[in-house]
Amino acid sequence: MHRLLLLSWVLLMSCFAAVSAQQITGKITDKEGVPMIGASVFVIGTTTGTVADIDGNFTLNVPENAKKLAVSYTGFSTQNIPLIAGQTAYQITLANDGIGLDEVIVVGYSPVRRKDLVGAVASIASEDITRESGATVQSALRQAPGVVVQQSSGAPGSGFNVRVRGVTSVNADNEPLFVVDGVPVIAGSFAQQGVGGQSSNALADINPADIESMEILKDASTTAIYGSRAANGVVLITTKSGKAGKTKISLNSSYGFNEVINKVDVVDGTQYNQYLRERFGAGGDVIGGGGLDTTVSSNWQDLIFDRNPVQSHQLSMSGGDLKTKFYASLGYDNENGALNGTNFTRYSGRVNLDHRATDKLGVNFNLSYTNSDNKRIQGDNNIYGAVSAALLLPPQVPVRREDGSYGSVFGLENPVAATEVYDNHLVTNRIIGNISASYSLLDELSLKVKLGVDNLNLRENVFEPSSLQSTAQGLIFEASNLRTRIINEYLATYTDQFGSTSLSTTVGAIYQRDDIRRNSFETNDLPSDNFPSADAAATPAFTSGDKFGSTLNSYIFSANVNNGGLYVTASFRADGSSRFINNRWGYFPGIAAGYNFANLNPVGPFDLLKARVSYGQTGNNNIGDFEARPLFAGGASYLTTPGISQSQLGNPDLVWETTNQINVGLDMALAENRIGITLDFYQKNTSDLILNRPIPSSSGFGQVIANVGSMQNTGIEAAVTFETFNNADFSWTTQLSAAYNKNEVTELFNDQPQDFGFATRLAVGQPVGSFFGLETDGIYQNQAAIDADNSLSEDRDYIPGAAPGDFRFVDQDGNGIINDDDRTFIGQALPDVTAGIDNKLTYKGLELDFFLQFSLGNDVYNNNLAFAEGLNGVFAPTVRAFEGAWRQEGDGNMFPRIVGGASAENNRQDSDRLVEDGSFMRLKTINLAYSFEDGLIDRIGLQSLRLFVRGTNLVTVTDYSFFDPEVNSFGNSNVALGTDFLTLPISKSVVFGVNVGF
Repeated sequence: MHRLLLLSWVLLMSCFAAVSAQQITGKITDKEGVPMIGASVFVIGTTTGTVADIDGNFTLNVPENAKKLAVSYTGFSTQNIPLIAGQTAYQITLANDGIGLDEVIVVGYSPVRRKDLVGAVASIASEDITRESGATVQSALRQAPGVVVQQSSGAPGSGFNVRVRGVTSVNADNEPLFVVDGVPVIAGSFAQQGVGGQSSNALADINPADIESMEILKDASTTAIYGSRAANGVVLITTKSGKAGKTKISLNSSYGFNEVINKVDVVDGTQYNQYLRERFGAGGDVIGGGGLDTTVSSNWQDLIFDRNPVQSHQLSMSGGDLKTKFYASLGYDNENGALNGTNFTRYSGRVNLDHRATDKLGVNFNLSYTNSDNKRIQGDNNIYGAVSAALLLPPQVPVRREDGSYGSVFGLENPVAATEVYDNHLVTNRIIGNISASYSLLDELSLKVKLGVDNLNLRENVFEPSSLQSTAQGLIFEASNLRTRIINEYLATYTDQFGSTSLSTTVGAIYQRDDIRRNSFETNDLPSDNFPSADAAATPAFTSGDKFGSTLNSYIFSANVNNGGLYVTASFRADGSSRFINNRWGYFPGIAAGYNFANLNPVGPFDLLKARVSYGQTGNNNIGDFEARPLFAGGASYLTTPGISQSQLGNPDLVWETTNQINVGLDMALAENRIGITLDFYQKNTSDLILNRPIPSSSGFGQVIANVGSMQNTGIEAAVTFETFNNADFSWTTQLSAAYNKNEVTELFNDQPQDFGFATRLAVGQPVGSFFGLETDGIYQNQAAIDADNSLSEDRDYIPGAAPGDFRFVDQDGNGIINDDDRTFIGQALPDVTAGIDNKLTYKGLELDFFLQFSLGNDVYNNNLAFAEGLNGVFAPTVRAFEGAWRQEGDGNMFPRIVGGASAENNRQDSDRLVEDGSFMRLKTINLAYSFEDGLIDRIGLQSLRLFVRGTNLVTVTDYSFFDPEVNSFGNSNVALGTDFLTLPISKSVVFGVNVGF
């Protein structure tokens, strides 16, 4: 009897065990019946899962309480498959997700499907990030609508100006916040030795090959959760992670060349000699004090620009199982600029681990290390710069004199010397990483804690030998800049389903601390160039050092509700910053709602028809750590007694710059999700601009920082993505994007304009980056025209000293005199419209993609013309200016006469003569690749083999007359935009490469 009972119990338990761990099988294909190799299959609500094999088949033991499977594959819509009692075999067909509606992206601190978004978010995938040669994080952002990316210099590793939906600040930062794997990273230019307007780029330390995707958060409902640093948008960077399955090893290697995008046609030796005689008469032959040699004709641009190599090598390994996944990589990049002597070298390494210790506990670890060396050359806006001298130095100067020294004249640097002997290295060692742990208290409630760090250690080493014009007996400059950022995050997330309504909420506390230490010194007068060390110098020029930092304490809340076709999201952040005194806390709310009219039933031809509206408030605290505080400095010595003095007035009532933004959008999908259309309208109003306000000089200071301004940005963005073809052999996807933005300054202190840069003026009613000067009305062709103008005034000449061949200026106030009161706005640096056309085509193993970039309606203040086409001094002019100079009546209205004195100064005044249309169309990237068939590469033991050739900046169509319209001599200035003064242009490149998978 006991044996019978025991046997019965064993049989019963076996039945329960069979029920609690039922085995199912299945096959996953697309609509064409092609197996989905590696498709993921997970039991919803558990960590149980597997991947499909080479035939698309899978086998899985599912728990007793399992109700649904989630089946996903890159490029296809995720499907939830109900588990039917008694059914053990499943045939699953995945539908193509042509425009990525089922793609899951991270917005703020929560993942969300793209089809559920109610904010304005643009995404860039990994293959699009690395499609550009010499790519950096910022360079890929120009593919997103509403994002203007300007590379201020063509030097490798140099800075970018990135503007998301316009300019929002004058004194604070206008760059978006960059967040890498949840860590807001340090960005900006931290070089302490200036080389003209060229800035350095801290984000060049991030290896683009390690990035899986980038999301650009543009509206305030998505950025408000980042609070006081989000007024300029947020860029979320997610690095690559491992996937369950066989370990994959990839080697990506490329080699190619950079060369200058354009050259400027300047006079040769014979033409320069003729120019000197016209300008100075018979005495022109002896101009230069013996520095000129009429027997030579140096083509300086050919001597400093060359076709220089660029190479990149990346090795990565990824894999894992359902519990532990890993990704590891090593990278080496070496880019020589088109300008000889410029170079950027980067060594990088990364390890990402994701471990599921138990069903409730998960641990994540991300760590990257970068060592970079940026070799810089004296840049623009600088008479010692290589490009500056190559344009202005006469061709009759020899490269080297008979004694071996570098030839020079008029105090200009020898361009070849600037590239050969000037030694400036900017060396960075950087660690970015985070470690986090998440624990599920309940199925609906999880806790997460994260520790993040960004440690940037930068060193500068500069040696200027005595053979350069910039120093008489040699110069040594050395500096260090150590920046450390620590982030602590504590988050709790609750997710639940109430009938057809899903709810996800997150609350958390975040603490950030930044510590900065800088030191620098300069010494002069070396005994010889063979002693390039500080202790050998006779004269210490200066020493400098400081230590400072800031803290930011934050509390966040977000909630996402999905009820059928209705989506609502709300967020709130409170930030407390040490940078303010009486107004330390700022509060930043955001809310958005959307409704998908095609959620239950298609509406006409639409698979998706979602209307969206959002509103939010963000801040900008990217000012100096002590801007609000009174400061004192040493150096105020009395005889031999050291002392201090006040160096800055404080303002304890300083508050945040605040931006309020409203966004109205519409998302549409048609033709089985093969066509996607996104439209957005926005308005951003920024108040409490932090500017310097004039104060009575009796205070001992001329200005004090205060909240005294406001501005507005209004714009429209549109993006259309469609799959023209998509079958087993041929696919063609096109994306069209365009954005219009209007910027306007709406308030300044007493509405008084402020001048920046050359002809840049900040004024109420005008956009930031407006040019201000005289308006020309042709060239005086005869004396009668001059006499007619002079008759308009009895007090003085219309233009004092004017003669035939000089510019005529418009008398704006009609008083018969040309003076500063006749200046007016003559152009703007910000484009009216930016656009892009992206095409991707595949035919069997052949791939072709190309991206066309457009910038329309922007002007460039071409200050080169005042020197290279001033026709008044000793600088070498351009060929077109020399040949087109006014010499007799009827010669035209473009170039004035060759003359000195007062007339020449009139002809070189800030005027619309120096403003040119900077609109352009550029073939930004083009890639051609071939992937070999599996059957062929299997024979040699490879998983994949792909050959490619890549071109960057190959074609530029523009009316701009100098090197490049995409320039800015003032680096990362907020307001002095679109000014070109002897700026190094960007490079065009062609590289050849191979991708190998093992």
